[in-house]
Amino acid sequence: MDDNGRIMGTVQWFSRVKGYGFVRPDTQEEDVFVHYSSITGEGYRNLDEGQRVEFSMENTPKGPQAVDVVGLDMDDNGTENTVEPETEEAQFAQAL
Repeated sequence: MDDNGRIMGTVQWFSRVKGYGFVRPDTQEEDVFVHYSSITGEGYRNLDEGQRVEFSMENTPKGPQAVDVVGLDMDDNGTENTVEPETEEAQFAQAL
C-alpha cells in the first residue's frame, strides 16, 4: 500500500465478455474481485492478464472488491506509469 492508501497489484485474469475478473494485491496471496465498472476511464474498460494495476479496496457482503482501478504500464526505466484507456473507436479499429 502506498502513502495515499492505494494498493498495487497484478491482474490474474479478466473476462472481457463477462466484465469481471480478479487482481492479486502485492501485499497478500488472495485474489480480489474486480468489475469493469470499477476500472477508471471512458469507453470500453478492460484489463489484461499480467497487467499491473493500482486500486483501492472495499469490503462488500461478498468479500473484498477492487475499486477505482487504474491500469499501469512499465516504461524503459522500469517505472510504472498510468495507462490511458483506449477509446471505443480505437477498440473498434483493432477489431477490424
